Amino acid sequence: MKKRLWIISLALTVLGVNASLAWADSPTDYVRGILDQVMAIQNNPALAGPARAREIRRVIQKSFDFPLMAKNSLGPVYDRLNPAQRQDFVNTFGYLFQDSYTRMVLNFLKQETIKYHQERRQDGQARVDTTIVRANETIPVDYLMRLQPPGWLLYDVNVDGVSILDNYKTQFAQVIRTQSFDSLLQKMKTQQRATQ
Repeated sequence: MKKRLWIISLALTVLGVNASLAWADSPTDYVRGILDQVMAIQNNPALAGPARAREIRRVIQKSFDFPLMAKNSLGPVYDRLNPAQRQDFVNTFGYLFQDSYTRMVLNFLKQETIKYHQERRQDGQARVDTTIVRANETIPVDYLMRLQPPGWLLYDVNVDGVSILDNYKTQFAQVIRTQSFDSLLQKMKTQQRATQ
């Protein structure tokens, strides 16, 4: 009975946090809400292994603008794809990003202190600069987002000055240039199958 009450309580908390995240007063509040939720999941002794990863993945799934990220990661190639190819790429990209980012969160965000710095807004877009403070290092992490009808959605994260989206662009462009878009998508699908 206690376990069932705990699960119901967790579900209501997650629903409440996600509803408030989308319409947070500011981009900083939005980022803080995401990070607080992830840290709570990480430090919840009742969640471990696959259950913890699933909960973090749900947070990531609701927090990022995967169609925009997929489009930006391909650049001009995206415009040459037919609607079915675009949808296939967005789905595959979204899955792989969620898997990769979940693993990064599981490995690097546990009990660190997060300092919030400058917030900049312009034309429906925003950037929130933070620093993760660990025992022996500080890591600057900047969150880029845009305002959508459901609220703020992230579309890039810069870790120590390196854009996650730019890394994808570089890798994808190289495969497309030396092989083809179809080869890239097949490699991504192979990677997706390996993680399922």
